[in-house]
Amino acid sequence: MTESQYISTRRIKQFIRLMIVLVILLAAIFTVYEIIQDRSVVSVGEKAPDFTLKTLDGQVLKLSDYRGQGVLLNFWGTWCDPCKKEMPAINAADLKKIKDVKIIAVDIRDTPRDVRNFYKRYHIGLTTVLDRNGKVTDAYHVDNIPSTFLIDQNGIVVKTIKGPMTSVDDVIKNLTLVTP
Repeated sequence: MTESQYISTRRIKQFIRLMIVLVILLAAIFTVYEIIQDRSVVSVGEKAPDFTLKTLDGQVLKLSDYRGQGVLLNFWGTWCDPCKKEMPAINAADLKKIKDVKIIAVDIRDTPRDVRNFYKRYHIGLTTVLDRNGKVTDAYHVDNIPSTFLIDQNGIVVKTIKGPMTSVDDVIKNLTLVTP
């Protein structure tokens, strides 16, 4: 082996070591980032992020306008199979008109036409806001749907539910947690 081949081999080994160190460093940075992201999830005991969105009817709905009432905030989409099973149960609970509790469905990125067609097909009449750009979904750090946040009369999250509530009794039981 000539001296130039030795130097070339040595540089390649140094380069490989450097790449390994960089990959390990990037993995560590990514891990720290993921941990920080997990902490930013809206948790029980925290104030629910306020938002203003348009309803399916074009009216402006602001979450903070419901202070003094309990709120069930449900994130869903017309394309979500578990949501198709959950929405009728939520709608049936809403029809019972529990005093001082408001149910708000937050549709994720669907068109108003898609939501209206879904509601017509499944006979749903919930108050629904459209999160077409995903900003509210991001504020609540919703990573899968359906996701539900139960918010008390002071705007504090008292329970989060990941996944569907498939019975009216489940929905009503959860609504009692936020009944003032």
